Amino acid sequence: MNSFPSEREVIARHATEEGVIQLQRRQQADGSPAYEIIVDGVFLMASYNQASERALAERALPAILARPRDQRRILIGGLGMGFTLQTALAADVGAVDVVELSPHIIQWNHTHFAAINGRALADPRVTLVRDDLYHVLKTAPAAVYCAILLDVDNGPSWLAHEQNARLYTDEAFTRWATLLMEGGIFSVWSAQAEPDFLRRMEAVFDGVAEAVIRAPGSDERRVDHFIYSGSRGRGKQ
Repeated sequence: MNSFPSEREVIARHATEEGVIQLQRRQQADGSPAYEIIVDGVFLMASYNQASERALAERALPAILARPRDQRRILIGGLGMGFTLQTALAADVGAVDVVELSPHIIQWNHTHFAAINGRALADPRVTLVRDDLYHVLKTAPAAVYCAILLDVDNGPSWLAHEQNARLYTDEAFTRWATLLMEGGIFSVWSAQAEPDFLRRMEAVFDGVAEAVIRAPGSDERRVDHFIYSGSRGRGKQ
């Protein structure tokens, strides 16, 4: 039985400086809506493969929850549909800074996505920062986060926007480590395997690992998503 009995319906489309962003909706077999975000014709994310977006937070939680609650401040780069944020909030983090540049994605989280992410943006622990993530990387104070979770592209070499490449350079790794408390976790979501990215992370972070997350795709397909993570060791900043 096809999980998507209806055709895709475009419910929002906006021209931006970075390109055209589009939100489309399909009806699932149980009658609930499934949402997809497309940027310049490139598929970016969908509500039906949220498992790996939730796993981005879940895999960092043991290290986060081992800390006193006043040290459980995390940074999420890329709001998406709010699933990473919702998962972190459900686990009793202390504070979450969410960086999202697109006003359209922010608006959709207040409207279309609110029912599927538990109205995550309304949680008083959330600070929404509408800014370029690279600017935050360059200006945030040192040693303030116990975890940094990035999901702004389809992967470090499969970018939503070309300028995002600067988030994944060796220089950026060093700066991300500076923003972490000792032992803090740095994690990046990817839609594809990134062996070179993994190797370069090892030069800066401890315990670097690749996790493969099996997720449902469209039209009954299963897809592999990847999470790359490491921690800031003593003296690494």
